[in-house]
Amino acid sequence: TLLASACSPSKPPLDQLAAASRALAVARTAGAPSLAAEDFAAAGQRFNDAQDAESQDDYAAAADLASESEVTSELATARARLAKARAAVARLQQDNATLSGELGDQTPAEEQP
Repeated sequence: TLLASACSPSKPPLDQLAAASRALAVARTAGAPSLAAEDFAAAGQRFNDAQDAESQDDYAAAADLASESEVTSELATARARLAKARAAVARLQQDNATLSGELGDQTPAEEQP
């Protein structure tokens, strides 16, 4: 165990925690709480676990959990953005179908001399 303790970080992983916090904020702004709820919740839980580990001076676990939180937040952000893009495509397809229907209903105007 002496070797394990010699290899573990001796200071809090503040950079990793800050990066995880920023990634959660980006995911929140992207709409992940509603569009990628499972991933967003998992990222939040890992972040909370990282903070708990840091408060117990388990810096190695805190760093690992913060990194997991950051990556999971990025996944949530990507899924939320994908959901928004798919919704936008569906709206555009509906608009195109509506316009096509309206154009099909119009009869050509008679040509004037």
